[in-house]
Amino acid sequence: MTQAVPPLAPRIVVGVDGSSSSKRALVWGLFMARTTGSVLEAVTAWQNPSSWTGVGDDWDPVAEARAMLTACCAEVLGDDQPSDIRLTVLEGPATAALLSAGAGARMLILGSRGHGGFAGLLLGSVSAACAEHAACPTLIIHGDDLPPA
Repeated sequence: MTQAVPPLAPRIVVGVDGSSSSKRALVWGLFMARTTGSVLEAVTAWQNPSSWTGVGDDWDPVAEARAMLTACCAEVLGDDQPSDIRLTVLEGPATAALLSAGAGARMLILGSRGHGGFAGLLLGSVSAACAEHAACPTLIIHGDDLPPA
């Protein structure tokens, strides 16, 4: 007899890099997860440095990224942090990692740090690339507005 495999819970994926804009995105992610009955997944990415100068032999990039992600979620969500939150650490460029994590998600939420002004038009950003290429709806958080209470 074959048992049906329960579907994965819908996810709201939030890119977190420790910046104030990613922290605001995390607040919006919690709001959207609760509003839509989804699981909140906080995602961060790391890459090997282009130069190993100054990097100790005991450097553990995964542990460092996970510690930042855990601390960010605790700081921002505090007692509101859902018990089923997923903390995901991926290796690679941020854009590729977030697009991969967002595959099959209900929504991808990112902060907008940008360069602003003319430079912002020329250089592009992770949020712009994700908004253009994500396979799910993408919400880019601008400004300091918080979701409704």
